[in-house]
Amino acid sequence: MSLWRMEWARTLRQRENYVFLFTWVLTLVLLGGLGQALPVAANYTNISATLITVLGLLLPLFILLTTALHWGQERESKRLNLLSTFTYPKWKLIFVRFSTFLVTQVLILLLAFLIASLVVGQSIQTWMILLSYAIGLTIYATALGTLLGLVGRTRIRAILLAFLTWVLLILLWPTILVTIISWLPYGMQVNGMIVMLFMNGFDLMRIWASTAASSSDVFGDVYLDLLSWMNRPIGYAVVWATLLSMSGFLLWLASILVWRKTS
Repeated sequence: MSLWRMEWARTLRQRENYVFLFTWVLTLVLLGGLGQALPVAANYTNISATLITVLGLLLPLFILLTTALHWGQERESKRLNLLSTFTYPKWKLIFVRFSTFLVTQVLILLLAFLIASLVVGQSIQTWMILLSYAIGLTIYATALGTLLGLVGRTRIRAILLAFLTWVLLILLWPTILVTIISWLPYGMQVNGMIVMLFMNGFDLMRIWASTAASSSDVFGDVYLDLLSWMNRPIGYAVVWATLLSMSGFLLWLASILVWRKTS
């Protein structure tokens, strides 16, 4: 427990966390205020969908870069070798750093959404869905950034790996998805889309949040049967169980990498 408190105190002293708080408050207030000031535009663009899109683009990028940078710095400064001499198991070192960073980011998100909810008039359900969406993205991005930071040998390489991963899983993922699905026979394309949906935690959370906030009909009649289950309790359970399982698998890979690099 003393190691957890030490790492959390170290995380709280990092200035970028407070930059994140300002960024999320500004983003939520500006976009939400736009929906209030321009109701016609809000009805046309769907302000909740805009918030989902912006959070889905910016939040993974910031978390991936920050987490990968921290672990790359640990490798470069040899502090990771020092921590490995503790009597704690190797996997515990990963979990302590992961949990302290995650708790800090969740507190920042809670405060940002609380401040934004006092200024922007959105329903409680919408705010809860957006907050859950942001927390889910943070969990997955933190686990993935931990693995990428350990793979990179220096801070520069860790940042480059994180940025390339963000480009592939966020910016290029729709193109990759359509290309792979087009190669499959027509009768297998629906099943292929389901499988691909559970291979990218970022896209899984985006689809879930869009379905929960606006119902599955925003995707068109073709996808009603495919996505309607996400707006039910069983869908919530499956999505979050999958997200946590993928995050746990990434942390497990990271713990193996730590053991190999520090043994």
